[in-house]
Amino acid sequence: MEKYNKIRKTMYSVQLTRWAHLINIKSPYTLIKAVYYMETASLFLFITQKIIKSPNFITFLYALTGVMGAFLLNSSQETLFYIGIFMVFTKGTFDWADGPLARRLNKTSFLGHSLDTYGAHVIDSAFRVTFVYYTLGYYPDLMFLFPVIAFILLITKFNLFSDFLYYKNSAENPLDKGKKVRSNEFEEDLKDPKKIKGIAKWYYGYQSFLDARARSIDFLLLVLIIDTMFDYNLSKLLLTLSVLIILRAIVMYAAGVYLAFKVYKGGSTNG
Repeated sequence: MEKYNKIRKTMYSVQLTRWAHLINIKSPYTLIKAVYYMETASLFLFITQKIIKSPNFITFLYALTGVMGAFLLNSSQETLFYIGIFMVFTKGTFDWADGPLARRLNKTSFLGHSLDTYGAHVIDSAFRVTFVYYTLGYYPDLMFLFPVIAFILLITKFNLFSDFLYYKNSAENPLDKGKKVRSNEFEEDLKDPKKIKGIAKWYYGYQSFLDARARSIDFLLLVLIIDTMFDYNLSKLLLTLSVLIILRAIVMYAAGVYLAFKVYKGGSTNG
């Protein structure tokens, strides 16, 4: 049985090195939330090390916690609402735990990385759909739009077209597990400011707005808490945020497909 201090030390060493560009004093909230995730993930791994032997199972817990927490936000019972808040707030604990476990057991895989990525997509989609549904509770006359809005938020979150181009460009055989996805030419082209112009530059400046990172999600959670705890009428703020969430989803999807198509077309021409 591995000692808690060793698990915790390894957690800090790996994560602070990996995310040094994000976890620093320049971003105080990100730093605080990262410390919270590392502490809770270390404790979770220590307690469950004799029980859980599959990193993918932790990834499943990550997705399940996020989705269940999101849906509890619309519960009519206040206790369940706050449980949902906590679940969404702390879901990242599992996300930060699966990687270290995979490395410790030497079970890192392309499948694990893919499940982790799409687990995050599922959680974020569930939360945004739930947030809009919560908002429409103030506007029952607009509730008939919810199925359409939910469809838009879901279809634009899973960028199957751009993902296909991404993996097609990453290797001759997209299922080749030996390929390191993060080092392919496609991603490097997207990061190179000399190779992206016009809408691409605007896209990268826009993508951080109401994104899936902790600070954005926690801000939306705070709005829901204030709306529930205090006698403030936040209906207009909720509606504004919901509209911005929907518009962002559409813009991000269109820009993502545009970038993927442009890069893939350029790569095909050069090849």
